[in-house]
Amino acid sequence: MVEVNPTEVVMGQAVPGAVEAGPASIGGMSVISRTELPGEFNVAGSRYSVLQKNLQPGEEFQGESGVMMYMSDDVKMEARFGGWRMFSGEGLAKVNFKNHGSTPGVVGLTPNLPMSVVIPYETSQGPLNCKRGAFMAGDKNIRVHPKILPASSALACCCGGMPPIIQEIKSGPEGHGLALLNAGGTLVTKNLEPGESIIVDTNAVVAFTQGVGYDVRTVGNFMTCCFGGEGCFNTEMKGPGTVYLQTVSYEGLMKSLVKTTGGGGGEGGGGGGAPPEAEEIERGKGSDRTR
Repeated sequence: MVEVNPTEVVMGQAVPGAVEAGPASIGGMSVISRTELPGEFNVAGSRYSVLQKNLQPGEEFQGESGVMMYMSDDVKMEARFGGWRMFSGEGLAKVNFKNHGSTPGVVGLTPNLPMSVVIPYETSQGPLNCKRGAFMAGDKNIRVHPKILPASSALACCCGGMPPIIQEIKSGPEGHGLALLNAGGTLVTKNLEPGESIIVDTNAVVAFTQGVGYDVRTVGNFMTCCFGGEGCFNTEMKGPGTVYLQTVSYEGLMKSLVKTTGGGGGEGGGGGGAPPEAEEIERGKGSDRTR
């Protein structure tokens, strides 16, 4: 008999069977169970995290619109035109935070996506190819640009899970910096050796470094394609380089919500989604007009 130990505390009560942390690796991939950031950050919460960035006098930090949760009185936010980044899935404007005071200040940031984990990425490692809208915040010298998906074939460009235009995050003219990215659920990373490949779900890819090959592979026969739950193609990533994978994609979450709610039809009362009482009233009015 397996003994279950309560190890996680939620709202002051232990949850039987829960675990605080799983293995550091699984299937040859590294697991990122909690955001680890440099000393100028404070992180609260392993999911739905709040990231507090400490700003020294005169220091600036950038983020996407809607990520600010709180900030010190001397920290001012200013929306600026985002330029070409709008074609990579980001908003028309970016938000700049600057500490105008003479003492250290803070700005609290939260991801725009539900069930998010935050990926820190140092651009000194080189440019990073990302899903559209993955960028959350970063140092002022981080640059976000649209980029043609570096797919190995036209089929991969159309059926690999990422659109033809993706997002590239890299250093600016001022030098390297730290970028913060959004991902859903739990994040795992895989360092691929030259020639090494991994097959993944088309919605699982969050980002991959330069040099990683991006292609697709058919899932199998007609039966697997129709009833295997993965569509007709899986994505093939080939080294050398690093791949970042997520357990919950925004697209998959939206599909689950639509299935759960029934898409506004079926059991909602038929005629246009109105409550049954409202439909009876409308029918009654129609009967009176025909008399």
